[in-house]
Amino acid sequence: MNETISNTGDAEKSPVMKALRLLTHVAGHREPVALAEMARALQLPKPTTFRLAAVLEGAGFLHKDPLTKRYLVGTQFEDVAFSAMRNGAGHGARRLMLDELADRIGARINVAVLKSGKLLLVEWVESSAPLRIDLKPETNIPVHCSASGKLLAAFGSAKLQETFLRAAPFKALTKKTIVSGKAMAKELAEIRRRGFAEDNEEFLAGVNCLAVPVRNAGGDVVATVAAMAPVMLLPLPKMRRHVPELLECAQRISEDLAATPRATGRPRKTAAVQTAETPRGR
Repeated sequence: MNETISNTGDAEKSPVMKALRLLTHVAGHREPVALAEMARALQLPKPTTFRLAAVLEGAGFLHKDPLTKRYLVGTQFEDVAFSAMRNGAGHGARRLMLDELADRIGARINVAVLKSGKLLLVEWVESSAPLRIDLKPETNIPVHCSASGKLLAAFGSAKLQETFLRAAPFKALTKKTIVSGKAMAKELAEIRRRGFAEDNEEFLAGVNCLAVPVRNAGGDVVATVAAMAPVMLLPLPKMRRHVPELLECAQRISEDLAATPRATGRPRKTAAVQTAETPRGR
């Protein structure tokens, strides 16, 4: 017997839509979510919520913490999300926007996220300048000495920050790498205050970077847009002048994320991106 979905009400009742709503609900929270909370929020019976969560966990789309029994998104969901950023409906327009930004600034532009505690570049555009940075896609970029990594840590959950700072002292890749936990905690606080992060030759000698936040519909920082360039071509004081352009690009990406339908299936209005403090006299 073939089952057909005749209207929106039937669609909302389908197991597929229930599973998608559950997955979207978990993905929208910075902290792991309890089963009872999911059932209440989605107005589903607890046994139904448990079965759906078990199926999604088995497929790798959810992960259940063995100690707290709370749920967070799994690695399979992360892989699908990153692929969607690269190849989704908004990819062409976003790529054009990144290309234009790279040309205006004269820097390599990176879009980065955190995955399993590691920095991952999901998209990038090479600089049009004669002197470029040869950064391979498989390059391991440590969180503690990159602008994007530090920004994502600064705006991450309290648990993420605690885990991150506990790893101190950090490995020094250059003479300017921040290595102590105390200095890093101060750096994260400064990033939250001003709204953007800098890598002042902390990852690669002679190379600096500046990153701004990309937010989801709930206002959480989920990615970064960063400009990366040789110091001799674009020193940090000059790069800071381009913060408004980087923020504009990040806001447009944020608006695309905010326009994605939420768990209820209804579009949500665009969430405003917090404007970083404009640097003065720097």
